[in-house]
Amino acid sequence: MTETVAAVLALAVVDSINPSALVVAIYLLTQANVVARLLAYVAGILASYFAFGCALMLGAGALFERFGAALDHPVVWGMQAALGAVLLACAVFAPKRGPNPPPPPPAPRAGGLAGMVLLGATVTALELVTALPYFGAIALMVGAGLPAPAWLPLLLVYNLVFVLPPLALLGLHLAFGSRLRDRYGAWQARLQAGAREALLWIFGIVGVGLLVDAAARFRAAG
Repeated sequence: MTETVAAVLALAVVDSINPSALVVAIYLLTQANVVARLLAYVAGILASYFAFGCALMLGAGALFERFGAALDHPVVWGMQAALGAVLLACAVFAPKRGPNPPPPPPAPRAGGLAGMVLLGATVTALELVTALPYFGAIALMVGAGLPAPAWLPLLLVYNLVFVLPPLALLGLHLAFGSRLRDRYGAWQARLQAGAREALLWIFGIVGVGLLVDAAARFRAAG
């Protein structure tokens, strides 16, 4: 149980490196009514990501109960190792980006607090394709056979860790807003430029994790 919790929280830290969510958060720091709007935006991220995780846990848990014995097989471990190797290879051997930086994302147009909640949910939905750490955490909790009273608070803590960076930006803004305001543009540009590298780092970390887990299963089996 302790190892599962530590691994899940480590994945949460990796998953929290989300340049797209941070770029939008920095944009909101330059707008009026910043505290309420950014908290509503974070609430949209938290609610949608947590709901998605609960749905995955319930579906994956039912699937594991029915086919768990079949999934715990050397063929499945081999497929897991192959997926880990592919992700690691993508991270290491991906071609370098061209000289032209990616275009900046469009500025959010939603105005009210409800719009900010919807914006957070939309950003989360668009970024699900990069949610490999989240899928890994779900797999760990399902594989450990955690009951709902155990995985539900752990999943909530995962999501709270996931939204810490935008909240940290808000804290810095409230403490040093006048001194940081001129740096927001540079921070946005760096995050946009580093989005691809962050994704490759996530691919590499998850790939290594899959390979290590598959190797441990093979070693334990024989």
